[in-house]
Amino acid sequence: MKSGIIDKNGIEIKVGDTICLPYITPMGDLTDEVDKEREVVFRFGCFGYWNETEFVPLIDWMTKKEGDYVPNQGNKIVYTDEYLCWVK
Repeated sequence: MKSGIIDKNGIEIKVGDTICLPYITPMGDLTDEVDKEREVVFRFGCFGYWNETEFVPLIDWMTKKEGDYVPNQGNKIVYTDEYLCWVK
């Protein structure tokens, strides 16, 4: 099953693919080292993977940036189409 989600290398992520999750240092810096590998599944209406305790949707690995300022709300968060994980 195709997801329409493109990894950081430009490859479409599909159900059954093994994705590599990057290692994030204790200071919050993103590296190119593989921290974990997980199999992509479609559950609860979204694409994601199971870790040791819960289902994690792939949107958690989507990059975010700060959007325009809105009075009484602050800056909006804008989700991009870029993902930090990649297909193995």
